[in-house]
Amino acid sequence: MEQAEQRFTATKTARAAPGDLNRIDPAGYRLLDSVTQCGNRGNPKVSGGRNSKPGEFPWVALLKYETSGRQFLCGGSLISDRFILTAAHCIVQQPPLIGVRLGEHDLAREEDCTYLGGIHRVCQPPHEDFGVDDVRVHPSYSHGSINNDIALIKLDRSVVLPKSHIAPVCLPIDDESKQLAHDQSFLIAGWGRTDKEDAASIQQRALITRKDVSVCRNYYNNAPVNENHICATGSGIAHTCRGDSGGPLFFKHRFKQHYRFVQYGVISFGGQRCGTNRNQPGVFANIIDMLPWITQNLY
Repeated sequence: MEQAEQRFTATKTARAAPGDLNRIDPAGYRLLDSVTQCGNRGNPKVSGGRNSKPGEFPWVALLKYETSGRQFLCGGSLISDRFILTAAHCIVQQPPLIGVRLGEHDLAREEDCTYLGGIHRVCQPPHEDFGVDDVRVHPSYSHGSINNDIALIKLDRSVVLPKSHIAPVCLPIDDESKQLAHDQSFLIAGWGRTDKEDAASIQQRALITRKDVSVCRNYYNNAPVNENHICATGSGIAHTCRGDSGGPLFFKHRFKQHYRFVQYGVISFGGQRCGTNRNQPGVFANIIDMLPWITQNLY
């Protein structure tokens, strides 16, 4: 990493006191409400799973761990200039977390460039690496569980915004953005496995569709999937493989009288547990249900 890495051990992981997990914290809500330039990048017209374009989803983060071999094992999303949203199992069930990377596109290249019209070479600014100041895991999460699978990472410094390739995603904090169709289409993006079951070097994207939670419950042998989850799947390819555990589930929705990309879920499983079934559903922590806890831990 470009900055000095900090070995973040489980002993420093904070679990917020249970308290009233249904209470929206005013200070945390104001912080999210102040993120005015969230979710205003990206292409809403995505079909199928394929490579994303550089800077298309600038809120997608990579989590780096102290381990040999591949070090980026989970994903996350930037929700403010200081906080990353991810899955609790990416903290509790992984090696020590040592950093977060933002603004990445192709892990195999130092520069992320495209050619306009096949002639003009255009490169986005370099990725940025951050250390970890603190980690907060949902107090009701338990090792190996799929319930309350959510965590927050506080970066060691603020992200300097705005940037063309790094920007936060919106969270559904207003009533308008909380209205979802039963068969809602969502996007996922990350460096998960490709059709050949290899880890991707280029950020992937895929379109998936919400299903009744009973679809996931039945597929995963009566796993405790409930209304606090979102169940979604694609068709034709193993779409959920294209995201990273802890990564965002999002789509372009009405938000504060504008259309912005809003995050509705965190990949709980369907990425790391991704198999060869081409219609395997993914299970996502439901952000709307987790908003009170999120607002209580943005300090």
